[in-house]
Amino acid sequence: MIKNSGRRSYQRAHTNSSRIPSYAPGLHPSIHTITPAKSNFKSVRHVTTCSLQVDTIAPLNSPPSSSTDLRIIYNRLASLALPYWTASEEGTSSRRWKLAGVVGLTLATTGVSVVFNYLGRDFFNALSEKDPEAFSRQLLWYMGGFVVGIPVFVFKSYFQGKLALEWRQWLTEKLLIDYFSDRSFYQLQAGTGRGGSDQDGVDNPDQRISSDVAAFTDTALGLSLTLLNAFIDLISFSGILFSIYPPLFAALVAYSVGGTVGSLALGKNLVTLNFDQEAREADFRYNLVRVRENAESVAFYRGEANEQGLLVKRLAAAVQNYMQLLTASRNLEFFTSFYRYFIQLLPAAVVAPLFFQGKIEFGVINQSTSAFNHILTDLSLVVYQFESLAGFSAVIDRLGQFQEVMLRQKASTTTLSQTFPSSYGSSQLHVGDSRALQVLPASSSSSSLRGIEIQHALGERQGLVTLTNLTLQTPDGSSTLVRNLSLKVAAGQSLLIMGPSGTGKTSIMRALAGLWKSGSGQVALHVPEQDIMFLPQRPYMVVGTLRDQLLYPKWHSKSSDEASAHLSRPSDEQVVETLKTVRLGALLKRYVTTGGPKNGRNSAALDAVVDWSASLSVGEQQRIAWARLLLANPKLALLDEATSALDGETEEALYEILEDSEITYISIGHRPSLKPFHKQKLSLNPTLASAVSSAPSTEGAWELKAIVPPVYRMM
Repeated sequence: MIKNSGRRSYQRAHTNSSRIPSYAPGLHPSIHTITPAKSNFKSVRHVTTCSLQVDTIAPLNSPPSSSTDLRIIYNRLASLALPYWTASEEGTSSRRWKLAGVVGLTLATTGVSVVFNYLGRDFFNALSEKDPEAFSRQLLWYMGGFVVGIPVFVFKSYFQGKLALEWRQWLTEKLLIDYFSDRSFYQLQAGTGRGGSDQDGVDNPDQRISSDVAAFTDTALGLSLTLLNAFIDLISFSGILFSIYPPLFAALVAYSVGGTVGSLALGKNLVTLNFDQEAREADFRYNLVRVRENAESVAFYRGEANEQGLLVKRLAAAVQNYMQLLTASRNLEFFTSFYRYFIQLLPAAVVAPLFFQGKIEFGVINQSTSAFNHILTDLSLVVYQFESLAGFSAVIDRLGQFQEVMLRQKASTTTLSQTFPSSYGSSQLHVGDSRALQVLPASSSSSSLRGIEIQHALGERQGLVTLTNLTLQTPDGSSTLVRNLSLKVAAGQSLLIMGPSGTGKTSIMRALAGLWKSGSGQVALHVPEQDIMFLPQRPYMVVGTLRDQLLYPKWHSKSSDEASAHLSRPSDEQVVETLKTVRLGALLKRYVTTGGPKNGRNSAALDAVVDWSASLSVGEQQRIAWARLLLANPKLALLDEATSALDGETEEALYEILEDSEITYISIGHRPSLKPFHKQKLSLNPTLASAVSSAPSTEGAWELKAIVPPVYRMM
């Protein structure tokens, strides 16, 4: 029997982070700096252990501030936009040609506008001179201009939208690769990517990938072409207006500068208000989704009134902020409307005296007004597009921040490799700059892969799982769950982890799976990663058929090279037999399709598609997980209260099957009935230390016992 009593050898780390609600387009988050913090725990005294430093990061999700560094916005824009057009990959050349085509159509729209400017002048001259022949000729020219010009504008809009859609697809797939690489999706959700606190992550990654990417590609391409068009427009129509009357051009420039300054002054609060509005709308939507996902629990608790009250509060917060947004928009609209309509009088008022003096023709007034409006629009982009620009800068900030967090996890990942005293094989956990669990490999070269990488043993393997001086802490470092844990589980053996809630049982499982990175010590896993399977207390039900549920995750993707290389895909007969083994044969009758079987009743049931999380009880879901385990037949199984919803008879039957297999397994459980099916018991209980230690703190205490054969063989 091995005992350990933990001693408190650290101070609690405090961070000043706070959770900021989510965002959608229209916002402009501020920029934050990363500041390192000292390690909040001491290194374990062991030859292969080293202390790990903790980094904390300022809150990433605060509302935008007026002092945001525009250089960072520019850098984020470049990192998001340039790769699509510059990447060394197949299709880049085609994208550039498509962009060139859209740019050409954009320039053509400016040419069409210039032509219509002159057509309008001649048309109104013919009208004022009462010349029927000239009028008819100009009317035909006008109609011809429509025939040619309208397709230019339509195709420009069409191909621009198509190119933006292709860009969105590419960028979304790229972000999804980063999101699912190295389990970044878990780190962001669990808040262990940096500093271990969910305040340090990014809010609503789903919204950033789905909504923000679409907004970014549409706006980036549209705004770029608008700026290009405005530049060409400005040059073209400035020449026209300057040739008519130079003072009018000077007045226009002064007017547009004044309008830009006024819009910036009146609209400076809109960015923050839009940010808050989208955040509060997201909070409201999030709570609605939570009610939908937990409908049964809410109904059992009769919590309708509480949920309704919470939603009403969320809605009230959104409405209150929107009222402030409406007020700010109203004030800006007063200014922009006056700016927009008052200017219509200016060109006519300035040029009319020249017409009265006979120095210009009537058509020139129309031409000058048209040119004036074009130039005004070009010079007043900030006035007219203020809210769009603010929204775009926020989209850049959010997507850039999201990308940086994922890339920072990769860039800061290092390989901790040292030689284990025995030739056990090798296992590596590549650790970021947050507190991390060390996985120390044996005599094997490092790999550039991240996560847990398992290599086959180079010598005689003494244990499938080896933990040496493993210390686990909560992500924020406020408490130690397990201290200096050392144990070994040989191939074909089993371990039962027991203890009160909150003592770190599941944390050990997370460490073995490479998900938990707070602490120190050594973990050696002498098994390929694809040969490790985890059964949680509440199994994950995938979207798909009943067959998909049972083949997940090893054969869920039919084209999975890893799956096909490891094991052949089970036949329907094997799947059906396994269902019956775990006592789920009734599902084959319950889900037979009404349209008739395709290849028999069983195949029809396996093809059924329903909401499995809602249709199956927790006990049935747990047995689905056991069926997955038996079909996959991994070398190592990690079971986290995987039979908590099952009756004792079913639990015993499943563990008997597992015990007779060649699978090495580690279980978490509370029931004493699990002991006969395990050879070792690890107890996590701080009260154990009181019998062996006078230490004032018993944090992280544990006890390891062998379950004696008479108890082990009890049935």
